[in-house]
Amino acid sequence: MIRRMSWLSLVAVTVIVVVPSVSWSSGFALFEVGGRAGAMSGAMTAVADDPSALFWNPAGMAFQTDDGVQLMFGASGIWPTQTFYGESPYPGEGYTADQVEQTFIIPHVMLGIPVNKRLEVSFLVMAPFGLGTEWDDDFLGRYISKKADLMVIDLGGSMAYQLSDSFAFGIGVDYMMTSIELIKDVGLINPFDQQLTNVAQADLKSTGTNAAWAWNAGILWKLGGGFSLGANYRSDFTVNGNGEGYFTQYSTGYPEFDAAVGALIPFDQDLPLTAEIAFPDFWNVGLAWQNEKWTFSAQYGVMGWSSYQELPITFPENPEFSTVLEEGWEDAAQYRFGMEYRASANWAFQLGALYDETPQPIDVMSPLLADGDRTGYTAGLSYFTSKFRFNLGVEDLDIDTRSTDGTSIDGFNGTYVSDAWLVHTSFLIRF
Repeated sequence: MIRRMSWLSLVAVTVIVVVPSVSWSSGFALFEVGGRAGAMSGAMTAVADDPSALFWNPAGMAFQTDDGVQLMFGASGIWPTQTFYGESPYPGEGYTADQVEQTFIIPHVMLGIPVNKRLEVSFLVMAPFGLGTEWDDDFLGRYISKKADLMVIDLGGSMAYQLSDSFAFGIGVDYMMTSIELIKDVGLINPFDQQLTNVAQADLKSTGTNAAWAWNAGILWKLGGGFSLGANYRSDFTVNGNGEGYFTQYSTGYPEFDAAVGALIPFDQDLPLTAEIAFPDFWNVGLAWQNEKWTFSAQYGVMGWSSYQELPITFPENPEFSTVLEEGWEDAAQYRFGMEYRASANWAFQLGALYDETPQPIDVMSPLLADGDRTGYTAGLSYFTSKFRFNLGVEDLDIDTRSTDGTSIDGFNGTYVSDAWLVHTSFLIRF
């Protein structure tokens, strides 16, 4: 029995440090940068006439040199919900659970500085990726994931140059800083009562500076007649991350069982680990039409998730736990439409709609991350003067209901029902 328990413990520890890492490179795309852009569903690649262009199309900054120094700052608030409905064979029909209610505040800061009539240099701080999931302590999927927090901070700089009165290009670099914390329980069959029992909690945290360089580029062409065409590319990047795992033992009430587990799992010490985490590239093209009162914009983009086919995990001091996880992610398309009506010299109103495909196959959906195709509807308003602009946008994001259909690689099958509300704000000051 002790030999059998030793193998079970070894398997449990391996699963703890490997399975949560699946979501590191999937993240959660946070692309509604700025209140106005958020209210137009992010359809800004061919518009790019405020500092949110630093994300959607840096070339647009070259047409803003007459606006002087521009500082834009704000945040997006996200209120997600997710309910899990169990399916056979495990955890079975009739089981339901809700994620813990959470609120996420994602800030952004953008600064544009004109050098001359044709050249502008700019800087940004934003979070292009993030993930936050949390379940109650008695959730049956807590052995897969109990809590996950991922954030990528982009420290970027770019330049944009106007080659002619109608054409400009922009190029920039991004320093992507990544942090993550993952928490889950360890469950083993207690040989004394034959029940699945919590024996430990695993807490994984990134340590030090886990970062990588990326780049971006864009073009903006004003075609005449109010039309403009834009294109933007943001590169992929790979973070070679360092972290530590810390395991806390739970008392089961069976001293012999606790002692056997304690002899096999490295409790109360930091266990070094490394992982090579790949994030996707992203490109989009857009077409817009504007006059004094109206703006209409549409764009199409693709995130290159097909680059995420495997994830190597290495334990320098525990090589028996090292592994390479096979994945099967696919490229995911995005469709965005936005419009703005400038009702007066000081007020404007926006509407938008979006459809984003999920890259995630159903067999790797889990309590850590269960994604689906997303449909969003947005609206907003702006108050502005020649030196100041306030933007407010709201977004109703519906995520398609998806079932694992009995294919879960974790053996945890069910249907995930998700949605989210978002509020986008920004303040723009010109000097």
